Amino acid sequence: MRVVFRADASVEIGTGHVMRCLALAGALAARGHECRFICRDLPGQLGPRIRGAGFALALLPAPPPGFRPASGQPAHAAWAGVPWERDAAETLAAAGDAEVLVLDHYAFAADWEAAARPEGARLVVLDDLADRPHLADLLVDQNFGRRPADYDGLMPPQAERLIGPRHALLRPEFSARRASALQGRADRGHGLRRVLVTMGGVDLPNATGKVLAALAGRSGLRVTVVMGANAPALPAVQAQAAALPIPAEVLVNVADMARLMAEADLAIGAAGGTAWERCALGLPSLMAVLADNQAEAARALDAAGVAISLGRPEAPEFEARLTAALERLADPATLAAMAERAAAVTDGRGADRVAGAIEHPLALRPASMEDAERIWHWRRAAPAESFRAGPTPSLPEHLVWFERALTDPRRRLYVAGTPTQAHLRLDLTTQDTAVISVLLAPEARGKGAAPRLLGLLALTARAEGITTLQAEVHPANAASLALFRAAGFAETGLRDGFQTFALTL
Repeated sequence: MRVVFRADASVEIGTGHVMRCLALAGALAARGHECRFICRDLPGQLGPRIRGAGFALALLPAPPPGFRPASGQPAHAAWAGVPWERDAAETLAAAGDAEVLVLDHYAFAADWEAAARPEGARLVVLDDLADRPHLADLLVDQNFGRRPADYDGLMPPQAERLIGPRHALLRPEFSARRASALQGRADRGHGLRRVLVTMGGVDLPNATGKVLAALAGRSGLRVTVVMGANAPALPAVQAQAAALPIPAEVLVNVADMARLMAEADLAIGAAGGTAWERCALGLPSLMAVLADNQAEAARALDAAGVAISLGRPEAPEFEARLTAALERLADPATLAAMAERAAAVTDGRGADRVAGAIEHPLALRPASMEDAERIWHWRRAAPAESFRAGPTPSLPEHLVWFERALTDPRRRLYVAGTPTQAHLRLDLTTQDTAVISVLLAPEARGKGAAPRLLGLLALTARAEGITTLQAEVHPANAASLALFRAAGFAETGLRDGFQTFALTL
């Protein structure tokens, strides 16, 4: 599969879009797929980093100065540096015979996507804002607190949406180091000693400087600062760190961020993509909001007790908030509780999940009698206690039931996968409530398809006006119990020996 990424990095944009695309490209390359990048030649672009990771790069010409987008364009349209029509034409020419186009850019919306997508290629969009229309076949939004419904009306209704930090695009070293990092944090238990400061690759407002000023009077700490080589404030921060009365080092363009995070007791960083890296390693953090698109995630993480939001570094209360937060986390028990909550947000395997979704597209389609016998064999292969209806009926009985169910106005029967690997049902109990069920082919079990299928079924249900989904799971069915809990279903008690769940759409 030939995959092309369109993303930019610059002093204004930052480095996060390209870095998460590199994580996804790495996961796809590990599966044997060819990945290439298309970036514009902007100040602070990451061409050397992309090529150093082993990926080909087409660098679009540097834009002329003074670009102003036309009215009616996305809020971040100026980041493109050129009119969207020109960028789309240049991207299409550079993409060549791509089979998948991955877009990670706030400047572009559906009009660009229609013009830039190579003929026959699938479109994957990485977004955080839910503020403009897309033509995506697959959309990924890794933000904590985001809901699939936030993209209703902004993209094709049946297109797959992978939502939340479960799909955070992190490099494999974070999931690889997760177990040892969590164990090491539990073993240390000494509270706050090592502080990691990382405000992204650019840190245009020099939030790092304000953090170092607040840390200067706190004895007993050891501080490590990580910055990008293109950060405008790098020389000033290096001088400030050298003058601190506590041990402090400044590292540039590090290659072992996972190790640094695993060794730290606390991170003070931007509320961007590195927030998910910190969570994967159970690292408590104080977050600075460096861009508008970070504010929502920062609020959600703070409200859940996963991290503490400090707000904007230019706000007059920023340093006071930082000092108060440090006092609060000086208590080892408070620090440990935050570490536990952070670790529950993501396991760091999002890039592999998204790569799998790109590699194996899923879509629901109405079931037919041609599917009936195949589904019967799947049902026979599953434990009888998995089903409310009890043991599997005979094949003739099943075929009669299936034919009736296909025409029953209270039932919706679907299948998914090519070849078919799943059967899904909606059984309406009222006009706006339905009981759902998901049955996988034996060869499809344990491969991560169930959460995606559940998400597609929820999209379909909401499009039909269903507002509440219910499920019934046998207490011995550990996999299904975990599936519904992870999908946000609330447990509503036992009924006839089955655990019941409900989800408001």
